[in-house]
Amino acid sequence: MKKLIFIFIAIQSFSMRADTITNWQLYKDNKILLKSNEFEKKSKIGIIYFNDNFKSLNFNIFYDFFGDKTFKKIEFIVENKIIQSVSVYDDVRLSFKIKKEKLNLLFGKYRNAEIILKYYDKINPKGIIIGRLKIKS
Repeated sequence: MKKLIFIFIAIQSFSMRADTITNWQLYKDNKILLKSNEFEKKSKIGIIYFNDNFKSLNFNIFYDFFGDKTFKKIEFIVENKIIQSVSVYDDVRLSFKIKKEKLNLLFGKYRNAEIILKYYDKINPKGIIIGRLKIKS
């Protein structure tokens, strides 16, 4: 009987799969703009004011099972149209920094519009929606 229990436990431990929720945060410099996960991603919205003084948006995503270098890309989408994208190749655990200068189009042309953020990497080659931004006057 003990052998049977041991075999059952051994089989269960080898067949376990990761049961985690991927979390991410978007910062305006070092101030949190939004944080979300796979379940809350469509409900979160970050507000940036037109006159805000900041240097970059910093996106962090954490995988407990992946730590390699990867291609990372964020698309900015308004009304199902990609209006801008930014990409980089580096370690997945490093912040994805987007300088404010690269966002000038968003500030000028898409004020008060809801901008969807879609993120791509090796784990998410089809992309995942990470939240929404709104630029206010």
